[in-house]
Amino acid sequence: MKIYTIALTVCLAIILLGTASEAQTDYKDAKKELKDKAIKGARKEAKKWEKMGFSNLPGDPPLDKQFEVSMIKQYLLDEKGNPLYIVTMGSAVAGTEGVASANAMDNARGALAGQIQSEVSALVSNNKANTQYENGEVETIDEFISNSKTLIQKELGALKPVIRMYRKVDNNVEYRYSTIYSLKTVKSIAKRIMKQELSEKLDTNEAQLNQLLGL
Repeated sequence: MKIYTIALTVCLAIILLGTASEAQTDYKDAKKELKDKAIKGARKEAKKWEKMGFSNLPGDPPLDKQFEVSMIKQYLLDEKGNPLYIVTMGSAVAGTEGVASANAMDNARGALAGQIQSEVSALVSNNKANTQYENGEVETIDEFISNSKTLIQKELGALKPVIRMYRKVDNNVEYRYSTIYSLKTVKSIAKRIMKQELSEKLDTNEAQLNQLLGL
């Protein structure tokens, strides 16, 4: 079993960003601005995966429609020009569809937790110089973040993949789930975990944590 932490449509999203006039913060506005670009890009991406034998799950929208939603959400930026979402993928192969699906979701969760950990680490690295934490406290924070993936994974709650697909692989089946998660929620999770875990180790307060996480 492998864990994939790739954004399925990074290159296509870059193309869309480069050809549209200005990134949007609202889904409807972004969809309106991208128009045919998102549709054509989604069809191209869907065909690539379909050639590899993947198809949508029964009852789900066609793959091109799923990719279209994913692309538009990746296009969205906040008021500071930062992406609103992070994208990860989980994949698994097993002898039964139930096991493959469950393992793919677990892997997607693990990949997302790892990506959140990286985002939090970057935020803290950028902001800790502006806080009043002493060197020993900063070391405690860094150590906590390096070991925080399991705690983050437990806090994620239910995931709703934006792309779900599967294919037959010999006598097995492979499932792939792509998740999109709000960076605002990521920061809230990080703050909650850090406040809970560091309160006993550091003399910290709400304002310091907000500054540390760029909130």
